[in-house]
Amino acid sequence: MAASPSPTATATPGVPSSPATPPSPLTLTLWLPPQFDPAADTSAGALLQARLDEFASRRPGVQIAVRIKDVTGPANLLDALIATGKAAPAALPDLIALPREDLETAALKGALRPLDGLTDLLDDPDWYAYARQLGHVQNTAFGLPFAGDALVLLYRPESVGTPPRDWSLLSGVEQRVQTPEGEEQTVRLLLPAADPQALFSLCLYLSANGPLTEEQGILSLDEQTLARTLAFYRQAWDDGALPPAVLQYQTDEQVWEAFRAGEGDLAVTWLSHYLQEMPEGIAVLPLPGLDGDTYTLATGWAWGLAGADAEVRPQAVELLEFLMDGEFLGQWNAASGYLPTRPSAMEAHPDETLTEIAASAQPLPPHDVILKVGPVMQEALLSVLNGEAEPEEAAQTALDALK
Repeated sequence: MAASPSPTATATPGVPSSPATPPSPLTLTLWLPPQFDPAADTSAGALLQARLDEFASRRPGVQIAVRIKDVTGPANLLDALIATGKAAPAALPDLIALPREDLETAALKGALRPLDGLTDLLDDPDWYAYARQLGHVQNTAFGLPFAGDALVLLYRPESVGTPPRDWSLLSGVEQRVQTPEGEEQTVRLLLPAADPQALFSLCLYLSANGPLTEEQGILSLDEQTLARTLAFYRQAWDDGALPPAVLQYQTDEQVWEAFRAGEGDLAVTWLSHYLQEMPEGIAVLPLPGLDGDTYTLATGWAWGLAGADAEVRPQAVELLEFLMDGEFLGQWNAASGYLPTRPSAMEAHPDETLTEIAASAQPLPPHDVILKVGPVMQEALLSVLNGEAEPEEAAQTALDALK
């Protein structure tokens, strides 16, 4: 029997292969407040936008999306961060800009990721001490501060003359200043006496080494140091250096507006007010402490890491570090009107006074401490200025109120 021919293999028509799908671009999302909007028609906005564009241009597969959210009001930065983390973690921003008190709250609520193990930038020596501390919450790194602010003393050189390096101008023979018309008048110091956080009072108290002791959740102040702080105000009031209007000022914005309007010769307010306007006829000095030595409290803004996607996190950290470059920050700080957080940023726009302020500034106490101590100090101050209590009596009442 003849063998059957072997079947011949038939070639399979070639199936055209699908073109490779290009990888989806990686998107880094930033949440910012309106004053830092890179799309704003400002020099600071243009600088930030250029920096973000430069980062994206070096990484063709990376896109940057910016979302603007208010600091206060409904759906503000902090509330939106916490709510999004609970309801839709995938929608969290990779980076978020927060003021120090919100950074602290977000970290304590678990809404931010610790930076330890992701970046060691806060360990770099190129930080002012106040800024390095602002980036930590309970000894853990949670933010990289990019904009600082500090309580300062503003004065009018035309009326005050010699820059006041202590508080001697408020009393005695040095108390008289020149008006623009060449007349003499009592020096007028503006400050927010009704500020519920009592930050200037707290600054004076801490400058005299007043302790903030907390044991088992109970805060305590030193009665003698607090009485000295209140006596400083009482003397200035009795000498006519504090206008009655200060009893109504609750915010530093009110002080700033009154000072700009010519209602005072000296003013205690935040440095950013001055830097963002640089009005003629006004100069700035580091804030003197109770005994004359420079002492000021500082706060600021920091970048925090919030994204839930671990695969994106390395690129988010890379962008975070890219935004902290000293030369860029120096230009951006000068354009936006904030105190530099890094010496390398100060070098981009050297200023002897700002350098002294940044080098001597101390970070504000924890926000929960301010919320407890502030109203007590405010009430003590108002009782002294209104003639309802002597400094010693008001100090004792304040200590009792904290118990």
